[in-house]
Amino acid sequence: MPAISLSLIGIGVVAVGTVWALWALTRKLQVPNNYPNAPRSLPYSIPFLKSTIPFVLDGLNLFRQASLYCQDRWPLRVDLLNGEVYIVQGAKNIASIFSTPGLTVTQAYGIALKHCFGMEQKAVDAYLADTSGSWHRPIPGSQTPWHGRVSYHTHENLVRGLLGAGLDPTTERIERLLLASLEGAVSRTSEWTYGMDLTEFFETHLGSAILQALYGPLLVTKNSDFNRNLWRYDKQIMRLAKRLSSWLIPEAYRLRDELLGAIMRWHQQATLLSETIPSCERTSGGEADPYWGSAMMRERNKMLLSIEGQDAKSVASTDLGFIWASVTNVVPSTMTLCTHMYRDHSLVENIRLAALNCIRPGATLRFDLNKLGKQPLLLSMYAETLRFGVQIHIPRCSPHQPLSVAGVTIPPDKMIFINTSLAHTDESVWNTRNGEHPLDTFWAQRFLIDPKDEGSGPTRKECSQPLESTPRGEYKRMDGQGSSSGQFTLEGLDGSWIPYGGGQHACPGRILAKRIILLASSMMATMFDIELLAPNSLQFGSPRFGFGVRKPSAQVPFRIRRRKSAEIFTPAVRQESDLDRKSNVTGGFLHGAVLISLLQYLPLLYQAVQLETAILSAISLLPIVIIGVVIAAASMLMVPLFGGYVWVLRVGLDHTHPGNRLAGPV
Repeated sequence: MPAISLSLIGIGVVAVGTVWALWALTRKLQVPNNYPNAPRSLPYSIPFLKSTIPFVLDGLNLFRQASLYCQDRWPLRVDLLNGEVYIVQGAKNIASIFSTPGLTVTQAYGIALKHCFGMEQKAVDAYLADTSGSWHRPIPGSQTPWHGRVSYHTHENLVRGLLGAGLDPTTERIERLLLASLEGAVSRTSEWTYGMDLTEFFETHLGSAILQALYGPLLVTKNSDFNRNLWRYDKQIMRLAKRLSSWLIPEAYRLRDELLGAIMRWHQQATLLSETIPSCERTSGGEADPYWGSAMMRERNKMLLSIEGQDAKSVASTDLGFIWASVTNVVPSTMTLCTHMYRDHSLVENIRLAALNCIRPGATLRFDLNKLGKQPLLLSMYAETLRFGVQIHIPRCSPHQPLSVAGVTIPPDKMIFINTSLAHTDESVWNTRNGEHPLDTFWAQRFLIDPKDEGSGPTRKECSQPLESTPRGEYKRMDGQGSSSGQFTLEGLDGSWIPYGGGQHACPGRILAKRIILLASSMMATMFDIELLAPNSLQFGSPRFGFGVRKPSAQVPFRIRRRKSAEIFTPAVRQESDLDRKSNVTGGFLHGAVLISLLQYLPLLYQAVQLETAILSAISLLPIVIIGVVIAAASMLMVPLFGGYVWVLRVGLDHTHPGNRLAGPV
């Protein structure tokens, strides 16, 4: 026994000594911060590992603890095993970062491409070496050659394809493909169809529509399991981000390899088939491409292959990252909006009224995006969906110069993280109506401001008065269009509502994502009745904190049915909205007033005939008769051609209606 005790004591001494030696070594190897206004460091309990374990395994709680420790005195340094990162929060600080030139994102992208999307180190080095930024003029101090400026060339390609000429054609393709998919999703009967998971419903229909619209039918038809494998891979991606070995997570590596193989085959087939199509035929009709999906993807492939250090495999990794980012965030965000919409009967009815007013004339269901982007309640729910759900780290790096934020100096070439979740739940900024709508809950009207209600709007008010509630606990805030009263606004939220990042590196797909969410949710409300079978048990988790959006923690069972054709606002059975009724009533009144005014000339006719001769009477009444006939004829023509005076009045009413301003671009 004594021998055993001595050996245990010896092992303990050696262990303690080893830990102390490693701690001393890391302190010695750590590069000292020579700046006088260096950021404070988040305390850690394990000397050698520092904050690595909570950063990797429990990022949500680590960032919350960092916020509590920091007490709004940002930036904050977080020490890790292989370096450090700097967290910057606070609306003013974030706005300052977004407006600062000379920052890059390629360092973070290179790390993600390697560990999550399977890019080889040689190709990753091209991203790490690019310190030139995404502007046409390189960042001062950068020596990156033109053919190595992967950030600039990628950014320009995405801007042209997602914000420029490719935006409208891509939107139209997504709308058409989604409608076709939803048409076959549920039978045209009044019977309910039961589903196990509403999340999977959106992944199947909206996910496949986005894939085909952006990347063409060739990718999906030649790889029938691509969409489903993409969602399986999405569930594994955080394990890859934690840099676990393949023997620990073989399923994640297998799915990634299958997706990469499918993308490489698609690239090869699209390249070969494109050689058979004349260039004039490829560009006809806009930006669509039968094999690449769009001109953006066709040109992107050529551009990436021209970058130094890139090859077919690395380009496949880059496209896997792009495909994953373009599908797996907007689809669950749309599902989140629709889930909250269908949980509240009044919300879904209001959204239906708003959406039905935006349907274009024609035989198929299509929406007018300009009108859809002016519906206050729909816009508020869109903005709240992103505030509630987006939980990403927005990366920045100052490659050549130290960066000053709030009087604190961040050394050059260090990773900077801005977390959207902390910004979106900052109680010093956001309005909760005195705690009635906490920031970890979904409040559909959070972004509506009512001039009659000082407690409305997204930003915090010191003296908020609660709304008068109905017996059901729902707030009465209805206007003539069936949507919540007031205007949609993002005023005062610079640096606080940041789902797409900001500045030069803001997400190029932000307008397309907004259009997808508005179109898909309006289409769902118009076409389907949906009942959640377990609404009280619905909880949203953060499985991809720092890397994606919140999702339901479990399956969402539901039942669905097509709405009756008489209830749908198609041109064949178009019902009047409240705005139509106002216009028709006012137009009819004016039309009647004109006719009545003409009848008032009958006594004059009688008087003229009685007091004058027939010829003199005709001559004296001739101007009045001519004017009356012209007015009456014009009025009668306006009825069949323009619906009375409705066309004039509707323009005025639509323009002056509350909520049609401050809606932002769509």
